[in-house]
Amino acid sequence: MDIHLSDADIAQMPEPGRTLFLNWLPEYLEIKKFHPVAVPQQSEKPEVSFVQLDLSVEPQNPQQETEHTHVRLTQLFEAGITQQGMVVRVKLKRNLAKRFGRQYREGLEISPKGTIVFNGQEFDKPSPLAAKVNGSSANGWEYVKVKKNDQWVCLDELRQIWRKTND
Repeated sequence: MDIHLSDADIAQMPEPGRTLFLNWLPEYLEIKKFHPVAVPQQSEKPEVSFVQLDLSVEPQNPQQETEHTHVRLTQLFEAGITQQGMVVRVKLKRNLAKRFGRQYREGLEISPKGTIVFNGQEFDKPSPLAAKVNGSSANGWEYVKVKKNDQWVCLDELRQIWRKTND
């Protein structure tokens, strides 16, 4: 599979995703030793160069494997980072926020198992939950927030805490 991203595509990414991508890309290209691939250009379009990426992720060392391990909500729960009954909300995408006149889907909480239940479905990963709430894919680590110590905290911050203690 080839993915082609222009500067304009990258500029349209949400800020956290763009920052992560731009920090990750040079390191990934160095590890895989990618070389730019020439792409034939059509004369009426402006010249654009592309880099072909192999997006298969194969850990290069044990530390890298830990960094790329998928973290589940139950792991945050088992580590005591989240607790049963903690209030959860999911950010709505712009079109839904306008339609409903609010920014978040409220009224969710951490279950006794450490998961989040929405419309009768149990979620152990935040991105499928955010996608279900929004009707299209969304980064749940950024879209889902938990009320911890009277402050709303992105799950990504809690995931980083878990990773620091489990490296």
